Amino acid sequence: MAQLSVLSPEQVYDHVLNTPAVLHECFQVFRSQPDLFKRVAVRPDKRPATSDQDPLWCGRTVSDVVRLIVRASAKRYFRATLPPAPRPVAPKAPDLSLLQQAAIRLRLKKPPPPLRPLPPPLGPAEKLYGAFRENLGFEWQVPLIPHYAPLDLPTVKGLGARILTFREPGQLKILAEEGLTADGRLPLMLDDASRLRGPDGGVDPNALSEAFAKMDLSVVFPNLADSGARRAVSQISCMDSRIFQQLVPALDNNLRLVTVFLFSSFARMGEKAFRQAMGPTGAQWAVQKLAKHLETCKPWPRSLPSLRQASERAMAFAIDLDNGLPAQASLKPAAKPAAAPAAPGPARAARAPTVAVSAPSRR
Repeated sequence: MAQLSVLSPEQVYDHVLNTPAVLHECFQVFRSQPDLFKRVAVRPDKRPATSDQDPLWCGRTVSDVVRLIVRASAKRYFRATLPPAPRPVAPKAPDLSLLQQAAIRLRLKKPPPPLRPLPPPLGPAEKLYGAFRENLGFEWQVPLIPHYAPLDLPTVKGLGARILTFREPGQLKILAEEGLTADGRLPLMLDDASRLRGPDGGVDPNALSEAFAKMDLSVVFPNLADSGARRAVSQISCMDSRIFQQLVPALDNNLRLVTVFLFSSFARMGEKAFRQAMGPTGAQWAVQKLAKHLETCKPWPRSLPSLRQASERAMAFAIDLDNGLPAQASLKPAAKPAAAPAAPGPARAARAPTVAVSAPSRR
């Protein structure tokens, strides 16, 4: 690594642990070029370790060493970026009256015990590290250490081991800005599609409107900006709860995907066709076919515009986007009329009409 070659050997260790980005590169070198470490990461039999669970000559496993390094780097980064701990307060001697002081001098009373120094108060860095410690220990966490630092203590304690499910800086940014709700739930955009379900099992208009705003979907659906979005939310929230409950599992219970799919369907079909397809009069068998087709559309695009286009194509597989009725390709074939039973026995040939011929006269 060129950036380490300019440092003295005494500076390399501290520089690597103090800089998560450099530590991440070191882990990548360790994994991609294990031959460079075959004389360091060795087992008690002097052979190179072949897995993270192999005991090393020091008695620890590779995973143990990784965990120690990740925790050390996180503690150093927290201390360097968060406010310092408050200064310890010197213990205060008890106030003695003149009579008590005289009794102590005359050795009529024992002096108070010597003051013990108070333990130094924990600073924000130590408190945050203490909340994180049990959930720090994986290489993939190293690039996220700078994004862990802005999280507040109640959020980290409330999440516990759930913090390991967030591996994107954008997710941690949302956590740092919004934290957990009063009842301990995740921010809306980090939760699943169950947050969109109302008490009656249908769509919750408040949650759907919040998702539209936080995902900035007015850019993807310009025709739904301002009042159009409120109208769309009111119409979507009136969809049949049975249809909504069929679509959510087919869309992996993903809040982002479900939200874009619902608004894509409404924006493409319009109010009348959407009510026809998603309302109480919608064809349940066509929705079931749509749900099965949605499971075959994975993986879904990541960009919102592409996701809108993919949602419209998937919807058109089972629903006519112009009128909300089942698509022609999805219509059930009409039952054929039963054939009339054949008469028993061989068929008789039709008799030819006979022509009456008059007999000749005997005159």
